[in-house]
Amino acid sequence: MHLVLTYFHQIQGPNVLISYPDEKLEEHIINKLKKFFDLEIDENFFEIILITKKKKIVNFHFEVPSEWARGKKEFAMLSLIMKIDYKSEDFYAFIVDSSYKILKTENVYKAFYKGDDFHNGTDIEIDVAYEQIRKILFNCLTSLIARIEDKIKGVNKKDPFPFS
Repeated sequence: MHLVLTYFHQIQGPNVLISYPDEKLEEHIINKLKKFFDLEIDENFFEIILITKKKKIVNFHFEVPSEWARGKKEFAMLSLIMKIDYKSEDFYAFIVDSSYKILKTENVYKAFYKGDDFHNGTDIEIDVAYEQIRKILFNCLTSLIARIEDKIKGVNKKDPFPFS
């Protein structure tokens, strides 16, 4: 499983900001995520199935208030890459909850400017916000994997899957 945060870079277009775990995603998956970001879909939550790769990618579009962005908002998409046999609907609450944790982070929009020539080195909060998002993705995915393992082992049968 991978949890990936993609955003709209004002010059480059869609760009992957962070992927957890840190292992590098395959280039064709990165390219697909960028293309999914640009799709004009009326729904915030949608899935894409990569049949030949036996993977499913569930995506959630959301906006981040920003003092630096044109229009005062950044556009972001949180994606969960998983095995094809999981049901996407079971992960809706997880991906929405994870995005809210990102949104609740103070000055989180600054993370989208990591490596940006204009802001780089001028605001320590860029690195702080970036590391906070990394920590959120780590904690969220670790928690999800633990819940899946518990469900497989039969622990917590009272709790609906994956969140109550």
